[in-house]
Formats: sequence, C-alpha cells, structure tokens
Amino acid sequence: MLDTVPGLDLSDQPAGYEALKAWWAHMREHAPIRRDRVLGHWHVFRHADATAVLTDHETYSSDLRDLVVQPEQFAIVARGAFNGFDPPDHRRMRGLVGKAFTPRVVEALEPVVRRITRELLDEVRGRPEVELIDALAYPLPLAVIAELLRIPLSERERFRRWADALFYQGRGDDPVIIPTEEMLRSVEPQIGEMNAYFLDVIADRRQRPGDDLISQLLLAEDEGQQLADEEVLGVCGFLLVAGHITTTMVLGNAVHLLATRPDVADALRTEPSAIPAAVEEVLRLRGQLPATARRTTREVTLGGQVIPAGDVVLVWVASANLDERQFPDADEFRPRRRPNRHLALGRGIHFCIGAPLARLEQKVALEALLADWSDFRLGDGVEEVDPRQAIGLRALPIRPVWAR
Repeated sequence: MLDTVPGLDLSDQPAGYEALKAWWAHMREHAPIRRDRVLGHWHVFRHADATAVLTDHETYSSDLRDLVVQPEQFAIVARGAFNGFDPPDHRRMRGLVGKAFTPRVVEALEPVVRRITRELLDEVRGRPEVELIDALAYPLPLAVIAELLRIPLSERERFRRWADALFYQGRGDDPVIIPTEEMLRSVEPQIGEMNAYFLDVIADRRQRPGDDLISQLLLAEDEGQQLADEEVLGVCGFLLVAGHITTTMVLGNAVHLLATRPDVADALRTEPSAIPAAVEEVLRLRGQLPATARRTTREVTLGGQVIPAGDVVLVWVASANLDERQFPDADEFRPRRRPNRHLALGRGIHFCIGAPLARLEQKVALEALLADWSDFRLGDGVEEVDPRQAIGLRALPIRPVWAR
C-alpha cells in the first residue's frame, strides 16, 4: 500500500501546505522513516527521530559540500557558511562569530529594532489595507542587518535578490532539498555580485574598523586564530539568509494566525508579556523551514531502519513540530503551550546562533502591531510561498482598525 502513496519521493511530493501536512501526518503514522525510491534519501518525520538526528553531529554530518560540484562563487561564500560545517571547523567558526554576536550585542539592538519598527509602521499609518510583508515583515529584519553590518539600506533590493539566490539556490518550484550544479549555476551571477560587494566592504573595514559586526568579526580572535576575509563574507551571506528569511516568514505567519484568531490577538494585546511564548508556538506550528539535510558518517539504526554510511537523511522539521506524540493537540495554535520543544531553530551544536535576535524582532514587531491595531482581518490575495521550499507568505494584505 505504501508504494502507492504520493510523496514517497521528492518528485511527486504534494505542493500545497495543507496537502503537505496531510502527507506528513500519513508518514508519521505509517512510515516514520522511509527511503526515497528515486534519490535514495531517507525521510524522517517524527519528533523523537528528528531530535536524535539533529543532536548527534558525529553520526549525522551537516557538511554536504561534496555532494554537488559547487560553482566558483558558491564555493567562495561557502568557506564561511559554518552552519554547513562539522567540528572542529564548526567549533572554530561558531566560537569566533559568537564573540562578535553576543547576548549583549542583541540587547543593545532592542532600541534600534523598536525605532525601525515604529518608522515602518508610521509610513503606512491610517491606510485601510496594509500589505504586511512589504510594509514590515520584509524590511524590518533587512534594516536590522544593515544596521548590524553598517551598510546602506538603499541597497535593500540587491540584498533581497542575493538572499533569495542563496536561499532558493535556483530551485524555483522544484521540490529538491539539495540543489544540482545546474541550479546553482543559474543564480551564480547574483552570488558573484554579492561576493564582490562584501569583499570590498570587508577590505575597507580592515583598514578602517568601526563598531559594526563586520569589524568585530575581523578583530575576533580565538587561540590566536582569526577569520579570513572570505570566511567573514560567508557569515554576511549567512546573516542575509538566516536573519532575513526567518524573520520575514515567521512574522508573516504570526500575523496570519492572529488574524484568524482575534481572541488570541486580544489576549496578547492585554498581556504583552505573553507574546514571546506565542512566538514560540508560531515557530512550532508554522516555522520557516520544512526540512534540513544531514549525511550519515557510519551505518546507523534509526527507528528500526538500518541506514548505510554516506546516505542523505532529510529531517522533516515541520512534520516533527506537528507530531502528536510530542505535542498534544498538535494542529492547534496554543500560544501558552508548555513545554514547547519545537525544532524550528534547530537543536544541538547547530542551534540557530541568531535565535535571540530573531525572537527580539518578532516580539517587538508584534507588540507594536497589537498596540497600533485594535482589530485586524485578512484582506484578499494572501499568497503562499511554495511550502516544499519554505513555509511562509509572499503577500499578506491586512485590513486593520487603527487604535490611535
């Protein structure tokens, strides 16, 4: 029976979000670990198995660089993309980046995030309909990154083009998780443009360091080691994707959920201190990434299945976050859910280094929106990103009632 179920390989995987959710539910119940019959990848659907993979970096490697021939410009930026490294390289890179990306830096950014949020909302104040992605969810994290790196926000459209090229990597509507060389080559010009831009900025900061994150990364030292220019470039590219795409999609998803649950919006408006817990529930229910990939370093048994060394394992994080075995009423939006051990920001050594900043941006933005809008409803034309690549919205028209 299982061989007739759609979606047992990525080529016939359901495209719409509700269809994808139904597929995940079916697989969690009937085939929680299943080998893709075309590519040979292993799919992992349940929370316990997903956690086992994400927390065992010795058995499940994050370094997939040699699976696909990388065009030159991708190979350059990949030298600093430490989320795709294993120890000891990952430990060295994350340790150095961590020295320049401390909780104190994030705390100091809160007034900046509040100011940018206020400015963006003031631009659309009084409008009967607001396109939330363009008005706030996209420009807010981009402006914060520009502030961190001290680069002009006037470059925002170029940043968006680069971030999209890095994130989607030429896959378009193709559901593959690991892009082909041909897909990478299709967006290499954008990556080359980004590399040239940031390497010029980095060279300038070496000569004239300031108080920005790039300067701090260049000065950071761990046991006598410092980051090379191309490694700093990789961190900038990583920030463009992780810091921009994540907040844009999760904030859009949060407002979409609250628009359909005015009772929850009212409760959070009355008690803003509950917003951080609600953000965690949004991350669980509609986090930004459907899946992440690992590769086995040895033969391993997972959930009763023997997986050979060198095989690719696709961890369906979004499915794990809807696993009824871990989350009671898993399909329901429960903003006060405790505990909430979701995997949307990763687990283990690859837990998102930018999580504090992403959470801060979500909290500040939702506080401001709920204060400004006494009520709000969805407009027409909500447009979803293909959920096989990312879980989020491309367009989110909102009809607000302005409170002041």
